[in-house]
Amino acid sequence: MHVLDQTQVERLEAEAVNSAKTRQPLYAARKKIFPKRASGRFRQFKWLVMAITLGIYYLTPWLRWDRGSFAPDQAVLVDLANRRFYFFFIEIWPQEFYYVAGLLMMAGVGLFLVTSTVGRAWCGYACPQTVWVDLFLV
Repeated sequence: MHVLDQTQVERLEAEAVNSAKTRQPLYAARKKIFPKRASGRFRQFKWLVMAITLGIYYLTPWLRWDRGSFAPDQAVLVDLANRRFYFFFIEIWPQEFYYVAGLLMMAGVGLFLVTSTVGRAWCGYACPQTVWVDLFLV
C-alpha cells in the first residue's frame, strides 16, 4: 500500500459559488419608472384622435333616433328586458342572431386584416386601452 506525503498533494484554494461573501440579493430594490413626456405633431394628432374616440364613447348614449311610437328613442341600445338590440336604424331580435354571428365573423376577419396592415397605428392611436392610459398619464 502506497501512502502519500502531505507535501506531494497539490492544494487549490476554491470558494463556493454562492458563498456569503459573493452572494447578490435575490431581488433588486424597486426603481420607479416614469414615462417621458412626448411632444410634436404626432402627439398632437394623437390628442385629436383621443378626443374623438372619447367623444364617441361618452356621447353615444345620448344620441336619439326616432323609431316611432312605443319604441325606445336611444340610437344605440341593448334592451335586455325586451331582448332586442338597437343600432340606429337596425333592430335585432333573438331569432335574428345569425346576423350578429355573421357580423362578428366579419369583424374577426376584418380585425385580422386591419391589424396585419395598420395594427401599429391602431395600437398607438385608437385602441381603447391606449386612449385611457394616455388620458390618465396627463
